[in-house]
Amino acid sequence: MDKKIILGAAAGLLCVGGIAAWIFMGSVPANDPCAEIYLNGSLYRTVSLSENTEFTVECDDGYNTVCINNGEIYVSEADCPDKVCVNTAPISGGVIPIVCLPHRLEIRVVGGESGIDAAT
Repeated sequence: MDKKIILGAAAGLLCVGGIAAWIFMGSVPANDPCAEIYLNGSLYRTVSLSENTEFTVECDDGYNTVCINNGEIYVSEADCPDKVCVNTAPISGGVIPIVCLPHRLEIRVVGGESGIDAAT
C-alpha cells in the first residue's frame, strides 16, 4: 500500500509540474513576434505583429484580406464559400493557426527571438 501512495504522489507532482510548465511557456513574451503566411504549402510572406497593417493575399481561386491590429493577426475578408478563416478569432501566439482550406492559406504566429516554441 505504501508503494501506491508514493506512486500516486509522484504522478500528481508530475502533472502539476507539467501544467505549470505549459502555463509558463504560454506566457513568455516574444521580442518581436511575427506571422508566417503560407500559400499552397510554401512560405508566402513573413510579417511583424508590431505594425498595424492590412494586405490582400491573392491565389488562383480568390483572395483573403489579412489584418494586423494591436499585435494580433486575423482574416477580415475572403471570398471562400465557408468563411472559416474570417470567423476564426485573431491570434497573437500559440500553436493554433488560421487556415483557409479552399485557398490553401495558413497563418502561423512564430515567437520572434524568445527561443521558446511549442516543441520545447
